[in-house]
Amino acid sequence: WWLMKQTQGTWLGALLDDNRLFLSGWIEQSYTASTDKVSNYPMIFNDRANQYLLQQAWVRIGRKLVTSGTTAPSWGFQIDAINGSDYRWTIARGFWNSQLDNHVPGSQNLYGIDLVQHYLSLYIPTLFQGTEFRLGRFYAPFNFDSIEGVTTPLDSRAYAFENSPFTMCGLAAYVTFNTAWTGVFMLVNGNNVYFGDPSEELRFAGNIKWTQKGGRNIVQLGTSFGRGKFNPAYPSPPQQTTVALPTNPFGKNNENVFDLLYTHLFNSVLSYNLEIVYSYEYNVPQAAMPIADPSGFANWLSVLHYFFYDATPRLRLIGRGEDFDDFQGPRTGFAGLYNAVTAGLQYRLNPSMILRPEVRYDYNFESRPFEGKHGLFTTTIDTIIRW
Repeated sequence: WWLMKQTQGTWLGALLDDNRLFLSGWIEQSYTASTDKVSNYPMIFNDRANQYLLQQAWVRIGRKLVTSGTTAPSWGFQIDAINGSDYRWTIARGFWNSQLDNHVPGSQNLYGIDLVQHYLSLYIPTLFQGTEFRLGRFYAPFNFDSIEGVTTPLDSRAYAFENSPFTMCGLAAYVTFNTAWTGVFMLVNGNNVYFGDPSEELRFAGNIKWTQKGGRNIVQLGTSFGRGKFNPAYPSPPQQTTVALPTNPFGKNNENVFDLLYTHLFNSVLSYNLEIVYSYEYNVPQAAMPIADPSGFANWLSVLHYFFYDATPRLRLIGRGEDFDDFQGPRTGFAGLYNAVTAGLQYRLNPSMILRPEVRYDYNFESRPFEGKHGLFTTTIDTIIRW
């Protein structure tokens, strides 16, 4: 990207190259016009209605691994820092949470920072067909949408992503078995929980992925699996408090998640993605569930569809449809089936600049989560500048 290109042929570029170091990032900003007045919750990330957001001023620094041309192990690291409004959703329980508190009940500091990834890595090319070990904080090993503005299709995210773990802390192995099969295997301390937090609890997370030769079909199964028991001693990661729902105190650090991803390439310009996510948790307090279950069992299910059509090398058209059922209501604070339909596009003004407009309609058939209404209509303009 731009900054690294500018260093080529300079003493700084030589220093970076000699040590396999890199530095890059992007700026993402958006405006979401909405039929709500204050908040689009339970949509998150672009949750503020009729308000400009500097969502991500992202900085990435790291040391590259050597993954080809040698049988010798290599080591590296990566640090990803978010500056902007998106930090409110990504910070882990027990890590810089105090910056959320602006001493106004039911609200937050709108802007802050999160070291969303920071890990050491070791690559062993002779273990299977290459294995990378990571120690630190890293992304959950499933979901089609992403925290990163540059790798998620649209500015707004699907409920499937919003209600799954974002990051994990622990030890991970990223294994290439052969050209068709890869896997990720993690021992972590919880969902969205930082090292040393009293709520941490050992669990397994990972995925196994099959890619057909030529990439026409890809299937991935992922999970985050542990006891799945709600711990009432640590009910609330503070980032769950919102202006729309200040009394949503019930976190998701102990939920069990099962994720199926399927990608099909129809041809060189048209592709389809299906994601099915099922999660559950038991021992949930009755106060957390708008529809109470005497057993304390809560579960939620999403069926998500994406269509991508590359009209030109610069223009990608995107369609998304999702059914998300928060059966008892603890994930969003409102029980019922949500249907969300989104149409948008990505237009590359140049290699470093992306324009992403979208229109979206959400409807809950059973509850009124959108400032007392069943439905919400939003239109968003989002821009990304990579540097």
